[in-house]
Amino acid sequence: MSPRRPGASAHCQSSPKADFWQFAHFFSRPHSKITDPGTEPAIASEEACSHVNFRRLLPSLLTLAGLLLICYVSLEYAWMLIEQNRLARELQSQSTLSQPANIARSSDLVRLVIPKIHLSAVVVEGTSRKALLVGPGHVANTASPGDTGNAVLAGHRDTFFRHLGELLRGDSIYVERGGKVYEYQVTDTKVVEPREISVLKPFAGNQLTLITCYPIHYIGPAPKRLIVFAQSSNSAGQGEKRSFAGDESR
Repeated sequence: MSPRRPGASAHCQSSPKADFWQFAHFFSRPHSKITDPGTEPAIASEEACSHVNFRRLLPSLLTLAGLLLICYVSLEYAWMLIEQNRLARELQSQSTLSQPANIARSSDLVRLVIPKIHLSAVVVEGTSRKALLVGPGHVANTASPGDTGNAVLAGHRDTFFRHLGELLRGDSIYVERGGKVYEYQVTDTKVVEPREISVLKPFAGNQLTLITCYPIHYIGPAPKRLIVFAQSSNSAGQGEKRSFAGDESR
């Protein structure tokens, strides 16, 4: 028998086989990385300094981001005003040119005037993002404003059409085109889903349809669409030969 170690019980006695497995188990265990105890405070100090520096820089970074955003929006508004002034001069020159039988051409520029909300803006063709930054956009494949049919105009709720929700039944809307002014009166307003395309359907008479996102003051992409319907109040849909002076937009 092998001699017992002093103070050891029978089940704690070692054997060559047990010593081997203990030795193997020792090297198979994951061991923590041995670091110099003197370096731990230095690493902690560097991390603390980086957090403090980030907290100090955060207000400056947020301020810089805000200033860049203000500059971006200001440049867009400045470009919009410049383009609107250019289009207004073109429309004025078109109005002064003599046209045979005073027939409005499809290429004529159009001015949309809504006195109640102090809006006066030249309409652009198309509803792309770039087009709607310049002015209200004429929806493709709908009648031209002033012509028989359903003329559909769309605009952003934070620029030209931001007061569209204030219009009520009976309010006047004017369209200037080719030296003539076509008067419309609001007949109805409603809120629809973006997928609703019935508002684009042709109309037998002379109708003007205005579209913008809704709710007007919604933060983020608005889930609905505000529709304003207006019908011509001119006799037989014929415009009067006059023009608007100045710009009433706000």
